[in-house]
Amino acid sequence: RDEIISIAIIPMTGFQIHFGRSFYSLIKPSKFYERSIRIHGICPGDLKQAPTLEELCERILGMLMDRIIVGFNVIFDIAFLKEHYKKIAAHHRKLDFRYVDIKEIEVWILQRTGRPATYSLDFLDLIEKYQIEGGSRHNALSDAYIAARIFQKQLNILSEFKIGPNNLARIGTMRRIF
Repeated sequence: RDEIISIAIIPMTGFQIHFGRSFYSLIKPSKFYERSIRIHGICPGDLKQAPTLEELCERILGMLMDRIIVGFNVIFDIAFLKEHYKKIAAHHRKLDFRYVDIKEIEVWILQRTGRPATYSLDFLDLIEKYQIEGGSRHNALSDAYIAARIFQKQLNILSEFKIGPNNLARIGTMRRIF
């Protein structure tokens, strides 16, 4: 089973990205899988002194509480958090988070602007469409920043439809987790 080996959280308020308040950490897994090196470039030695997810849990939960989690294919990341949460649930309060997937927002935008959303939308497609520069793929902090920039640009388009950060549920993309 795969595990989280790094996490990044970049707060946003409305259209504003608060990069200076971002959080990034490597996370020591219970078991390391060699394929992670190919995906993330993170080696076992990099994780030797890293905290466990349980050690970071309160800090992470504090940053996510009463916020909307935004990401690409975010349900994949949430599945990891849910799995870990089950293991430590006895130690923590009930969680109620909402999330928005920038891929789903993009499908909605394409449908409303008369363009088909029949092709496979991947993260690189959105990076290219919105001309986001910099960053390296499969690095948690870089991916979080790129996702925030894409979301920022999508919010500009959504504003033409009178939809903003506070009423995203109108387009059916906001979901509750836990």
